[in-house]
Amino acid sequence: MNDTHTPASSETSIPENAQLVQWHEEAASATSEPDLRERVRDLTARALHERRMALQDVSEIVRAIVSGVGSGLTSRGGEVKDGLKQAVSGLDDAVGSAAQAASYTLREAAEQGKAFKDNELKASLEQLRDLESQFVDTLKQAARQSGGKLKEELETLSEHLKNSGTRTGEQAREALQQLAGGVKASSKAGRAGLSESASTATERLSQVASGILEALSDSLKRQSERLRS
Repeated sequence: MNDTHTPASSETSIPENAQLVQWHEEAASATSEPDLRERVRDLTARALHERRMALQDVSEIVRAIVSGVGSGLTSRGGEVKDGLKQAVSGLDDAVGSAAQAASYTLREAAEQGKAFKDNELKASLEQLRDLESQFVDTLKQAARQSGGKLKEELETLSEHLKNSGTRTGEQAREALQQLAGGVKASSKAGRAGLSESASTATERLSQVASGILEALSDSLKRQSERLRS
């Protein structure tokens, strides 16, 4: 697992490589401490914050931290199942919170009158839509790059999350629904207080989010039912 924290893209700069190595090492160290879930959640949240909550960076952050946790757990020997489960739960908590934070940022920008290009707005909302599958796929990739018990447990965990759902997916869907309906649900008095440009921006945000949700209505319904089961 020595190279699993190396980003796939050759365009990643040396400082970013060094940063990924640092997160890998911090995650490995966290496995020898109590409260692994909380430590991984805090590390992931900090990593996402340092990347300014850029959802496109989620995969490499998750990959680096999972790799570090795996290295730490296997170097200690013994049971890895519980530690890995705690770590993935911490990752899931942090990425789910990042989804909500990203949606708040979009909404605040719209309410401040920022003009969005439709393609840029659509891309941002589609990142939210696809965040759960991105998270689970990254775990699967980490499993493929692992071996032994770690590979087995990562495969089991990723398959379980694919079938049962994640906090990340729940938060991302909630964020999309809030963006689609929350802006419209603002009081008329509040909307009346917005500038013309802000009103237009929030309306476009709501329309694009609504379109994405409408296109995904069946799958979102199935996912919501699965989460409640």
